[in-house]
Amino acid sequence: MSIEEEIVNALKSAGAEVGQWKEVSERPGRAPFAKELEYKVQDLMWGKVHLRLTGEIYVHVISKLPFNWKDRLKELKLSGEVVDAAGGLMWLQEQSPTDLLKDLEFLRDYLFKLKK
Repeated sequence: MSIEEEIVNALKSAGAEVGQWKEVSERPGRAPFAKELEYKVQDLMWGKVHLRLTGEIYVHVISKLPFNWKDRLKELKLSGEVVDAAGGLMWLQEQSPTDLLKDLEFLRDYLFKLKK
């Protein structure tokens, strides 16, 4: 199974609706340096999974709830590393599709509790 398929399976296991992979480049006309796909988890969060051609996995998480991720980083028990967080936006670097699944399940449950 390819890494792309593993990522899609992890997203679907976390309850996400998943788009199609597309190649991305730094600028139009340049060679692609990554692939990305969009995902959406219920009415809680959405974003993109960014798979670099070098194998690194980055996840863009956008909360649909109004709060600042940066203020809550200490509460988050994540496998991946938070690369950036501001407002309702956060970037994570994941080591594997398994870690991606764990983190998306945690974030889904975390946001669900906040929503109540």
